[in-house]
Amino acid sequence: MQTSLSRSRRRRGFTLIELLVVIAIIAILIGLLLPAVQKVREAASRASCQNNLKQLGLGLMTYHDSANGFPPSRPNSSTGTRNTNPVGNENTISGLIYVLPYIEQGPLYQQMSVNWTSPAGTVYLPFGPPRDFNAYFGWQTDIKTFRCPAAPNGLYYGNDQLFAGRRNYAFCLGDSVNNNNTTTSPRGVFGGFNISTKLGDITDGTSNTILMADKANAVDSRDVRGLGAQSITGLDTNPSGCLATAVNGQYLTTVGVQTGRPLGALWHNGLAAHSGFTTILPPNSPSCLSDPYGDQWGIYSASSYHSGGVNAVMGDGSVRFVSNNINTGTLTAPQPTGGQSPYGVWGAMGTKSGGEPGTSP
Repeated sequence: MQTSLSRSRRRRGFTLIELLVVIAIIAILIGLLLPAVQKVREAASRASCQNNLKQLGLGLMTYHDSANGFPPSRPNSSTGTRNTNPVGNENTISGLIYVLPYIEQGPLYQQMSVNWTSPAGTVYLPFGPPRDFNAYFGWQTDIKTFRCPAAPNGLYYGNDQLFAGRRNYAFCLGDSVNNNNTTTSPRGVFGGFNISTKLGDITDGTSNTILMADKANAVDSRDVRGLGAQSITGLDTNPSGCLATAVNGQYLTTVGVQTGRPLGALWHNGLAAHSGFTTILPPNSPSCLSDPYGDQWGIYSASSYHSGGVNAVMGDGSVRFVSNNINTGTLTAPQPTGGQSPYGVWGAMGTKSGGEPGTSP
């Protein structure tokens, strides 16, 4: 009887081979499920990102209704400098500040729109100090609507973690290379210093014209997403030269890269390289600066951590996904001064009054 029970108990166990088979089956199932899970996550992050852009598009429209025009990408926002008392922002601030009340950030806007005294006793004029003053509470505020869930934090401006406020979306500056926020006739809805575009100025049609799109942050010192190649010449006569600065999403080691000023690190920076993107090179291409810092003109590419392209919100409030493979026309053509864009469908989507026929990505 005892012997029979012992044998019965032994039969309930698993052999080593059976365990290995079960483990192998589980491993295969996990291998099959992981790509599906990754696709679901990507779809969810893309949908959340698109929702952010819809909110920003709605905020821009509501601001337009209130002010009879879109906010300038770089407004005339301060009479003071870093050397005055109180301190002013030297007009380096982004028009995103004016959108705050329309994306449920009214209290922050109210705090920023009056004089503010820091714990150290420094007095700042309304809308803060220059872009690179980390002590200002506004520049340390991370705003969820400005952040794409697919994008990592990336590099900090000046390697300073006090600059916590990031931005993964930028204004469309159109297909001009010489756009340093001082032009008086920007080709895009945004661009130029203190220039406000009205819906009536978008003669190409609001459904054909981009307002904002993804612009990601770099995660390493050679990443084309969020960094710019320094002091690249000939951009205005042959934009394709910028493509030669990088391979497979990484800048060449022979190319100088501005790593101290990541282009997506400061949500409040209004200079063109930081606040905007150009519709010249296709999404997730290199960005090229005409100077070492990103204070002047250049080519600033839209970018994201979404697979295959970027999201963009159009002038009618709709959001589209734009492929990295979108038609970009003749990239060896010099920048246009008027008329239709030479840079294909992508260039046409960036211009507000280029006279191109209806386009879609």
